[in-house]
Amino acid sequence: MADEQSTGEVWLVGAGPGDPGLLTVRGRELLAAADVVVVDRLAGAMLLDLAPPWAEIIHVGKSPVARSWSQEEINAVLVDRACAGSRVVRLKGGDPYVFGRGGEEAEACAAAGVPCGVVPGVTSALAVPALAGVPVTHRDAAQEIVIVSGHLPPGHPRSTVDWAGLAASRATIVVLMGVARLMDIADALLAGGRAAATPVAVIERGATPAQRVLRTTLDALAVDAIAAGVRSPAVIVVGEVAARDDAAADRTRPLAGVRVLVARTRPRPGRLARELRALGADAVETVVARPAPAVDAVAGLTAALAGADGLLFADPDEVAAVVALLRRAGRDVRALAGLTLAAADPRVTAALDALGLSCVTRDGLAAGSPPGQGRVLVVGAAEPPASGEWSVRRVPLLTDVIAEPDPRIVEELRHGDFDVAALASSTAARGTAELYGPLPPDLLVAAMGRRSAEACEAAGLRVDIVPAEPGVRPLAAAVADFVTANRVARGSE
Repeated sequence: MADEQSTGEVWLVGAGPGDPGLLTVRGRELLAAADVVVVDRLAGAMLLDLAPPWAEIIHVGKSPVARSWSQEEINAVLVDRACAGSRVVRLKGGDPYVFGRGGEEAEACAAAGVPCGVVPGVTSALAVPALAGVPVTHRDAAQEIVIVSGHLPPGHPRSTVDWAGLAASRATIVVLMGVARLMDIADALLAGGRAAATPVAVIERGATPAQRVLRTTLDALAVDAIAAGVRSPAVIVVGEVAARDDAAADRTRPLAGVRVLVARTRPRPGRLARELRALGADAVETVVARPAPAVDAVAGLTAALAGADGLLFADPDEVAAVVALLRRAGRDVRALAGLTLAAADPRVTAALDALGLSCVTRDGLAAGSPPGQGRVLVVGAAEPPASGEWSVRRVPLLTDVIAEPDPRIVEELRHGDFDVAALASSTAARGTAELYGPLPPDLLVAAMGRRSAEACEAAGLRVDIVPAEPGVRPLAAAVADFVTANRVARGSE
């Protein structure tokens, strides 16, 4: 029998309105298992970090700096890659079936006999107003809501929107893709009977750190939008609810509009950027140093394992380092047989489990120490167990090597595109100074703690922000407090 290429599948995944944290759990699972990702411009670029390193990324969204794909071309690439046996994730901004042409893509897959599934996303029509403090319904002001496309102007022969009927109702009107038609939309609603003083909110780049909100009235909408330089993408809310402003929405995003450069010393995304984004910041991560085997690490590990009873790992990188070093020595993980393996971090437990190795926590290591005097190898920065039953021998396995500078970061620093540089370790401070120093004089520098601050000063970096206690969350909070205090001070001048 001739070999036949098995057909893959296509998943239409809603990426949400812009905040990567609003991607659904199912969407995250599919991205992590994708062979091909076909992505819109409106889908957050940070979500692509969730795809496997080997996944093919195809950008098909309209952009001023890239070619524009027709819907027919997009349909064709989905079918082509799936017929080649790939799992294809079509990552679409918002929800695939809310003005996202997901229905057309599903029909194309069905016509080609390609399995196609849909993962709903958080639609910008509801989420963006909410994140701007605008409730699209309210018991006292609006008990119905209409979501319409502004892509075609009122009166266009292919438009199915009844603008006159909407104007005569009391419904909240949410318009997507309507920035280019603001004047026509306002005129149509006014002509249909909506009051000139009807509140309007225009939310530009909602659910992103660059979000800004224009509040105006229906009769002044076009003039005020031009004066403010409103650009797409934006969500337009027309109705009494647009006058409401939930101040709590701003308090939860104190770093809205603030761009933070986060220096990483590991290739995987870090917690600091996540904490900053949760506070509204546009956190841009860059790797300034990478782990590499220490000098004579093979000989050091081999000698230390002889007669050892336990091995404590600080982080997953050290698990990978031990495996690699054992291979260099012509051995494998069976060399760890008989050792009590311990994890100082839950991620280490997962890394060991993936190798089929069981372990205990650091506290468990202390509680279960063997009779007499045992020995534990403490890898990296892990603290040894608080037990006198173990003698401690540290084995340096990894060292940090400064990475290559990122041309994009160099250019953005030169143009003053960052407000804050956040440095969570001494290595991050040294790497940032070596790759990108001297930093712009108006760039605020935030250091994790005393040791990081000392490393900054030794590298010639001025330190502006240091939390009262070291830690990722305290550092993010300290940046938010500093920025908020500065805004208040400027407002009182």
